[in-house]
Amino acid sequence: MNRRKLLQLGGTSILFTPLLPSLKGAMAPSGTSGSRLFFLPQDLPRIRANTAVPVLRPLYQTFKKTHPEQVKPAIRTFLDSGDIVYDFPAPLRLMNQMALVHLVEPDPALERTLLEGIRFYLNQPKWDYFLDKENHVLGIQRASYTTKRLLWIREVLGDAIDEDLDQELLASIAEKGCIACFHTLDDMDNWAHDHGWDFDENHTDFYKISMERWPMILGANNLRAAPTAALGMGALALQGQDSRANAWLKHAIDSSRKVLHLFSPDGSYFEGLSYADYTLRTLFSFFEAYELQGGQVDWGNDANLDGVIDFILTMQMGRHLDGKPDIVNYSDARSSVGAGIPSWIGRKTGNRYARWAADHCSNPRMFMDFLWYDSELPLVSPSPALKNVHNDLDWILCRTGWEPNDAYLAFKSGGPANHEHADRNSFIYKYNGERLLNDHFGAAYDWRHDGWPIRLTRGHNCVLIDGKGHTYHDGSEGTNDSQAYATVLNFEDRGGVVWWTSDATAAYLIDNLHVFKVLRTVIFAKPETVILIDQVQLRYRPQTVDLRFYPDNADGQGRISLGPSLTASIRRPAASLSIQTASENGLTTGIGKLDVPPETGDFPFLEIRSGETLNHEIITLFEATRTGKSASIAGTVSAIEGGWRFKSRRLDATVYTTGPRPEVQIIAS
Repeated sequence: MNRRKLLQLGGTSILFTPLLPSLKGAMAPSGTSGSRLFFLPQDLPRIRANTAVPVLRPLYQTFKKTHPEQVKPAIRTFLDSGDIVYDFPAPLRLMNQMALVHLVEPDPALERTLLEGIRFYLNQPKWDYFLDKENHVLGIQRASYTTKRLLWIREVLGDAIDEDLDQELLASIAEKGCIACFHTLDDMDNWAHDHGWDFDENHTDFYKISMERWPMILGANNLRAAPTAALGMGALALQGQDSRANAWLKHAIDSSRKVLHLFSPDGSYFEGLSYADYTLRTLFSFFEAYELQGGQVDWGNDANLDGVIDFILTMQMGRHLDGKPDIVNYSDARSSVGAGIPSWIGRKTGNRYARWAADHCSNPRMFMDFLWYDSELPLVSPSPALKNVHNDLDWILCRTGWEPNDAYLAFKSGGPANHEHADRNSFIYKYNGERLLNDHFGAAYDWRHDGWPIRLTRGHNCVLIDGKGHTYHDGSEGTNDSQAYATVLNFEDRGGVVWWTSDATAAYLIDNLHVFKVLRTVIFAKPETVILIDQVQLRYRPQTVDLRFYPDNADGQGRISLGPSLTASIRRPAASLSIQTASENGLTTGIGKLDVPPETGDFPFLEIRSGETLNHEIITLFEATRTGKSASIAGTVSAIEGGWRFKSRRLDATVYTTGPRPEVQIIAS
């Protein structure tokens, strides 16, 4: 049956389709007070108590400051602009915060505002700004967001919603929410056809991109999760009232499995931690609703949920100055998961580190955090086995511990991914709370914007060959994957000393046919010594090689200085990095800035350049110190037969570089 026939079937056409076996006899009675998708009455004491726990109290206090009088101006702003991207969800965002407060501390003023807000959204002709060539509204983000939030507010208000309004609400959930989400998922599942996705006439300038492949691209990333969950939750609310609900529910379950299969076997997620959060908080809302309605699916068969906890933990890099978790911000990831994600997993799997992840690694910001957080889960510190991790994505994540001032080193190898940057063989190094070698936040999503160069190789701690980075796309399809591959060839974990070699030849060869080998070897002697061995070989035409190293300068306090004899230093307020470099070829050092307008940011970098030749081998020794301690170079680098000898405060090692990849021998550490 095609989707047109499915959506046009009326009345009794699907009434003979039985309820899924797990839901027979379990559906809630009619009326808003009996329809449970988010919580049960017996959960209220726990939810109310959660507003006072340390990790959630600040968010609840923020929610409490949301005043009913803020909603009307937000509605007027949308009515004036017609902007569904930014202004349409703004009133609903305020409403869902007020709904949480009203659930905990009932208030007639909040109730009236929520009822008025519901009527506003029901009066809108559509809930999203994407269309297909048949002029169907697609539920990629805003329709799914609206569906879920209105169902949440409906459940909080209960019998305060009269029968007529409730029927109108459910009809809108079906026609503006579920149908839009179903169209989206159907196109994703049948992406080989030309579905003609585009923005509606009011949003044509939002992005300037080709959407021809978007059903395929979005169908295999985090944006499948939102319409999936909204379709499933809408279907649950409509059971017994809409003949299409059962088919929608089955579609949502099938699509949920496709989303979960995007996670690697070890639980890591290719788009980065922020997008793992978005994916899981939307899916888990549907899973929770399905379970509350009597459904039984072991979602752990489709994803390594315990491994997701490991991923959350290993992506942590201490704290920002504002106290929020700092994370390994590969891709466009900016922030950590909400407290509800690890809590939900801990409740389902009994993971012993889930509570610790919720308390120490989360950035709460959603009402679901209050619904799912469980203070009765055990509080157990992470396993030492997670201090040095080479995950399934070919990312390497190393640390000395879990305190904010511990040392962290994260290295990016691996393959293409949505939201990726041109960053193969780049790395981040944080010491004493300072990102001494940084991966910048805030790269533009749109190739027309000045922040686009932040995405490129020249904006990372990477290698440039002949002044150019490795292959990347032109942004004509958005932030989709490129063709850049790098591979970790070996990973040696000795606890306090760890090293590896990553081969990025494939990433550079596509755009530069003279490339023969691009290897980067890293030795991390915890906590303060990092050694790089960069090997680049070319054929037929000699070319230059540049290494770039960026400190964090978001606050204007990153300083780079050049010293004598190919030495340099990077300074931040709480820590410094002494740098010396060596090569058997001629090297020069310099200081530059990423070429972006000042309003986009100030991104100074240290550059080490090797002149035109076919074979480049560049050694860089980094040694970190806390502010107030001597920042002079304590280590030495010397050439030996077939390689190099390193001596530093933490390490005495030799590296032989004549083989297919460097051979590291630790003499003392």
